[in-house]
Amino acid sequence: MLKTRVITALIMLAVLVAATLWTSPFQFALFVSGVLLIGVMEWTRLMGLQGAFARGAYLLGFILVMFLLALAIGLRPAAQTLLQPVVIGVTGLGLLFWFYAFTLIRTFPATQAQWATRSRTAVMGLLTLLPTWCALVQLKYLNPAGYMVFAVIALVSIADIGAFFAGRAWGHSKLAPHVSPGKSWAGFWGGMTASVLLAILFLYPVHQYVHPLNGASAALWLATATGVAVFSVMGDLFESMLKRSQGMKDSGTVLPGHGGVLDRIDSLTAAAPVFVFFLLVLFGDWAWQ
Repeated sequence: MLKTRVITALIMLAVLVAATLWTSPFQFALFVSGVLLIGVMEWTRLMGLQGAFARGAYLLGFILVMFLLALAIGLRPAAQTLLQPVVIGVTGLGLLFWFYAFTLIRTFPATQAQWATRSRTAVMGLLTLLPTWCALVQLKYLNPAGYMVFAVIALVSIADIGAFFAGRAWGHSKLAPHVSPGKSWAGFWGGMTASVLLAILFLYPVHQYVHPLNGASAALWLATATGVAVFSVMGDLFESMLKRSQGMKDSGTVLPGHGGVLDRIDSLTAAAPVFVFFLLVLFGDWAWQ
């Protein structure tokens, strides 16, 4: 199992690097679309849909909404930029959704019956995955070299790594025992610390290659990175809650040793929209190109 997990991880890393560094923004958008549509099919399992027709209908509906969103943000092969006000609106809606998701996580399983219906879970799928898609595509358009995409992935990954080691060492007090018994408050603070330290390391390359930083903008950057780490935990817990409500261990089986696509991007679904929203609102005048 460990060998399979390592091989799959290396293949995923190679595909991610190639798709991020060696594609145009529009090609990257197509890549992200393909990955998320696999996640959409997995989401139909979290909704409790069984039949191929019902699952296919949700997938087609999602594709239609994604296409309309692509038109709204100005996504086309020749586009050099996206309509940032629309992106801010979509990622801002995602941010609001994650505040709502936090209330569901806190009250699980007592309030499960109020939201665990197919129609409400279907809407939550749109509010989870569409802002993620929009955010990742926007990051590639902001910085076609792909460095900002790697930045948010690195912040999420280091938070997960910090949480793992801190949790193993000091994880006695549980963070959300009804949702994910393995997570602890020590792991949470370990993840936050690791993310802040990485964000500090990012200060120089951001200052050198993206936009000059002063004291205030550096503080805002660190605050944004901290927010990304916090919301990444929410994304992880939210998917765990949905799987627990359906009695599932993994969202899918497409990634040997890792489960499904949603199992790999659950933290990113919350972190990416938050990252992009605050980048555009707080640093919208940066010369990204």
